[in-house]
Amino acid sequence: MDNNRYKEKVRLAVYNDTKESTEHFHQDIELLYVMEGTLDVFLGEQTVHMQPEDILVVNANKKHSVKGSDNILIAQFMIEYHMVSDVFQSMNVIFWCDSTKDKSDRYDALREVLKKLLNHHLSTGGNTASFGHISLCYQVLDILSGYFLVQTADKEIGDENDKFDERIQQINNYIRANYNQPISLKELSEKLYLSNGYLSRFFKKNYGMNFAEYLTNIRLFHAVDELLYTNTPITMIAYDNGFASVAVFNKAFKKTYGETPSALRKKSKEQTEKEETRTPQEDDREIQKRLEKYLIQNHAEPAEEQHVEKLRNQHSVQQYTELKHCWGRTLNIGMASDILKSEIQEHIILLKETIGIEFIRFCNPFTKEMLIDFNPADGKYNFTRLDSILDFLLRQGLKPHIEMGQKPRMLTYNVQKLEVDGNRNVEFPDPDEWQSVLEAMLRHLVSRYGRSEVDTWRMELWFNENKWDDQDSHDTYLNLFDILYTTVKKYSENLEVGGCGIRADYQEMLRLNFYKQWEKRAIHPDFFSFIVYPYDRGEEKQDHYAKRCTDNECVKHRVTDEKKLIEQGGLGHIPLYITEWNLTVSTRNPMNDSCFKGAYILKNIFDIYGEVEDMAYWAGSDRTFEYYDSNELLYGGTGIMTKDGILKPAGFAFEFMNRLYSYYIGRGENYLVSTDGHDSYGIVCHNQKPLGYHYYFTKEDEIEREHLWKYFENHDELDLNLELKDVENGNYQVKFYRINEQNGSVSNIWADMEFEPELSRNDIKYFRRVCEPKLTIQKHEVKNHILKLSIPMQVNEIAFVRVRMMV
Repeated sequence: MDNNRYKEKVRLAVYNDTKESTEHFHQDIELLYVMEGTLDVFLGEQTVHMQPEDILVVNANKKHSVKGSDNILIAQFMIEYHMVSDVFQSMNVIFWCDSTKDKSDRYDALREVLKKLLNHHLSTGGNTASFGHISLCYQVLDILSGYFLVQTADKEIGDENDKFDERIQQINNYIRANYNQPISLKELSEKLYLSNGYLSRFFKKNYGMNFAEYLTNIRLFHAVDELLYTNTPITMIAYDNGFASVAVFNKAFKKTYGETPSALRKKSKEQTEKEETRTPQEDDREIQKRLEKYLIQNHAEPAEEQHVEKLRNQHSVQQYTELKHCWGRTLNIGMASDILKSEIQEHIILLKETIGIEFIRFCNPFTKEMLIDFNPADGKYNFTRLDSILDFLLRQGLKPHIEMGQKPRMLTYNVQKLEVDGNRNVEFPDPDEWQSVLEAMLRHLVSRYGRSEVDTWRMELWFNENKWDDQDSHDTYLNLFDILYTTVKKYSENLEVGGCGIRADYQEMLRLNFYKQWEKRAIHPDFFSFIVYPYDRGEEKQDHYAKRCTDNECVKHRVTDEKKLIEQGGLGHIPLYITEWNLTVSTRNPMNDSCFKGAYILKNIFDIYGEVEDMAYWAGSDRTFEYYDSNELLYGGTGIMTKDGILKPAGFAFEFMNRLYSYYIGRGENYLVSTDGHDSYGIVCHNQKPLGYHYYFTKEDEIEREHLWKYFENHDELDLNLELKDVENGNYQVKFYRINEQNGSVSNIWADMEFEPELSRNDIKYFRRVCEPKLTIQKHEVKNHILKLSIPMQVNEIAFVRVRMMV
């Protein structure tokens, strides 16, 4: 083979021996897949403990070392960084892929392809010069980039990040173009019009190493290619790649790779010659034997392509328990001052009638809009506006769930684009002022509404998420919570007091330590308040990212994991309330208006049924998220009702759940069955489709409402077959109520009108009439005590099925 010998873009190796390595880094992206044994990967101060079937990506230039168990069998995939960066036209490519922290089904898809690639590697004797090998490598890259890539668009807004991407691009482009020249930090700083000191600090902060280390790493990366894949003399390689001398090259090379360039070249040539003529050595035969056994035991048959998924399930109607009504008890409205508006009150009345809520959750009772000052000049507090809110709620038969914390009002387009009213970093109140206002407030509430009424309410104290990294803030929060709890219980023993609005996308150990810290205190909450938005948060080179989680089971996994943490913290007896949850924080995401959102809500209710005491959806009405750009019928708000009072598919999901009977029979992935305990049955079902990589590659406020179909992973219909056994023989009436793209969906009806922006009052009335479920009626005769139901469902369709014996 000539001097331009092909270099693989993805290099695969299988090892059965990984003694503890020295700390090192490389420009390639490294994927580790443990098949047998265990592996510890040390990434700076972090240690990742990998078990069999775990997958981990070590990003480019990330310092790390590894140590494996004696029985280790591991596959290593080295992915050329420049290939990936060229595809994404970015020199800041990061993957968050760590199955030890995440239970996403995406890992199963990745494992399946990795096993196919390993099987091909084994069957061809490691031959990489085939389209089969190349195609499987690209499948791995496709899954990684589709579901585990952290994009520049995922970077959260920060004070010093405005010019970060541009500066990184300038640095990378300059070094790539000039690494083979005698460049210096001083020369680069002059090119960028920056001081030497600033650029030195910038390198250390954002590259994790100094300029000289990074430049040497780039030079070595290119030198190794020439060393292994060409016959160029070592002296020429050294000078061609920017090293001042062969001695400097040899010293840097040995420090990084543990041997000299000539020794590595000699070893590589000997290895190549052996591969062409030799029979497998003992270690190679052992690896092949173990790999073959592993692949046989873990062989995954390729799934046949299906366009209609068929599910068949059977339940006895004689076995039922009380239905746990946890999904629609509480609904978020927003700020306390919002409820003072008549249009918001109108929507609350409509939502109460439609979905049967019990509690309205709102925050910020102590603001200028509410006329409540923490430190009034005359020492008197004005609770009249709070009274107006509470009077209204009680007239409607609703209870208040008051978030006592001070939250900023934010309108979120995507993680990089926010409209914030006020300061995001809300400070904790002074403890004495906090005590004073709480005493006055509770005394007033009990006097005005009576202890027995106030006993049925809830209060909660939020822990500002921007202060979680500060240990002193933990103590401050817990002290403020103690004041709230003791003051409330002084006036109302049965009023529930909870905290702290914890989010599952913060560091696991930090949350666990917080629970342990709380367990040691004398006062514990009546409930834990938990916030679930499917985002993965993390830090890379001191930049904060919020990447949309690609796990379709994210809510279920996070609830399960948080309950385990609470148990480990010694507080497992305290109930868990989800006080906010949604697919997205974006209030300009067209998915919020679609059929998908209704199916998504039902899926997650079914997934965690019985696992939490309450699920307070965010939010009730799009009126809460109006702004200068909200002049059209729909604008992607997170409300379940449009600003014009039209129920979205998301609203019908809750309305269908409200139709269920009082007793629970059973559920599956796509349905839940209830009964009145006699001869009537209510079934809610859905055909939710997972979001695909097109969705995750598009900013949330830039999703095309005209082409929502392209953002889903598949478009398979569902043929749901249910058998209800032990029913009375006789004739039954079956009613099907459906919301799908052809019936009842406000976004699809508006699409048929070509998204007309100027709608009259009569047009809005038309929407209110036609945005209703489609009704069809069938009759079934039962002879052998088994009622068989066939429920075909379209993509992202939701349905309620009511079965009654005919008299």
